Amino acid sequence: MSRPQPPRWSPILRWAALAALAAGLVVAGTVLGWRLAGPSTTETSIGRVAVEVLPSLGGNAEAIVPVADWGLRADAYDAPFTIRAELRSLERPALLQAAEGDRSVLSATEGELRDGARAAVLRAFAWGLGAAIVLLALATLVWQRLRPRWALVALGAAIAFAGAGASLWSAQASFDARAFQTPTYFARGAELDRILEVAGDERVRSEYGSTFASVLRSITAVLAEVPTEEVPGRRLYLASDLHGNALVVEPLARAIGDAPLLLAGDFGQRGGAAESAALAPRVAAFGTRVVAVSGNHDSRELMERLALQDVTVLEETGRLDPDGAVAGSPQVEVEDLRIAGFSDPLEWRGEGDPPDRPVTFDDLPHPEAGFERAVADLVAWFDGLDPAPDVVMVHQSALARRLAEDLLERGYDRDLTIATGHTHRQEIHLYGSIVVVDAGSVGAGGIFDAGRLAIGFAELHFAPEAPRLRSVDLISIEPFSGEAQASRVVIATLCPDRDRCSFNAPGLEATLPLE
Repeated sequence: MSRPQPPRWSPILRWAALAALAAGLVVAGTVLGWRLAGPSTTETSIGRVAVEVLPSLGGNAEAIVPVADWGLRADAYDAPFTIRAELRSLERPALLQAAEGDRSVLSATEGELRDGARAAVLRAFAWGLGAAIVLLALATLVWQRLRPRWALVALGAAIAFAGAGASLWSAQASFDARAFQTPTYFARGAELDRILEVAGDERVRSEYGSTFASVLRSITAVLAEVPTEEVPGRRLYLASDLHGNALVVEPLARAIGDAPLLLAGDFGQRGGAAESAALAPRVAAFGTRVVAVSGNHDSRELMERLALQDVTVLEETGRLDPDGAVAGSPQVEVEDLRIAGFSDPLEWRGEGDPPDRPVTFDDLPHPEAGFERAVADLVAWFDGLDPAPDVVMVHQSALARRLAEDLLERGYDRDLTIATGHTHRQEIHLYGSIVVVDAGSVGAGGIFDAGRLAIGFAELHFAPEAPRLRSVDLISIEPFSGEAQASRVVIATLCPDRDRCSFNAPGLEATLPLE
């Protein structure tokens, strides 16, 4: 009796399996080759820089200063690798020249770094191709029954060269120098203050040629410790979505100091009596001047308790008193800016805390109609404000953006900042002269995620006289370790050629560790 023969694969399936195996070996070999290649050293006018290519899902250009324990990142191209430049030594005289704006030093350093980055990328890909070919050859030697013998190496070589070519072409074709206008700075604790101080200096962003040179200059200014001139203006802090996490109050209070703080809703989880009594004094401890509006998770009882703690609670027609009455002007002046607030349509104003109370528009019998009615109420309320406000506080980002869209379509050309929240994401949306700022969640994901997730808040920088928002610092701080990162977004450079655009800050969890 003859033995049963194993099923034979069709030629198409066999070659597909070989191609998949070859692709896997190529990826493994490329990553191994990049690791073996290590950093290459480039001598620049401001010091020695080690440039390394690392695997990554998205293309980033990074500058790391290990001694100062900080760095910056720009999402400058679309390719499966990151270029990391690490400063290894400093030429202090040249560094001071660059920090003072010496264009010859900046231009020379820019060219040297470009050449170094290009050489490092080509070197890394050469190592990656070599390592991939070696792995393919070893697999062929081990697989004695492979027929034809050249199949794995030939397929793998074709995939390797095609992948390398596609990656390099994609990086070159998608490179966007404008990404360096809004890099993400990451550091530990107090280092962010110095970095953001320099990033906000008009001299860093002005007439020194390319944005790449501007970034170089900001780095050299930090390292050289050249004092920067204080840019006159007004600042406010913005936060929202505390969600009952009282553990973050002290870290945030330390971060903002005596500056005014706008709190755009969602202080608690439900706004019940016990939660309201516990949260109100903690919210008041955020600072000496706190202005608040309600969110969809809040209740009238909670907002009244905040008013009892001297928090300025804004409603559509005035300011909320501790006894529940609304009186006075619907606008307050903070830092000579007129601020108005729109209480959330889903703020609970009934008795107690029933489990079936609506917390989102989806909880309403007709969600879409409820949302559109809220939009109409918001727009009508804004139109009735006289004089027009400089800052509007609206908890739900979707409502805030609808207001901005409506005003843009009607040709509204006055400077307006809309402070919002609800999404737990740090975002900036530009609609002509209207800027919508979402600072993320200051609650760090709630009390059960404290120590694991970051608190998010924003520092708003206004012009000294006009109500124009000049820049926004989107800041994330892990409350207990002090690890932090920030993105300074200069509004004038956000989308100079368009009426509408958005900026989304990367999360702290994406920050690479400094080695």
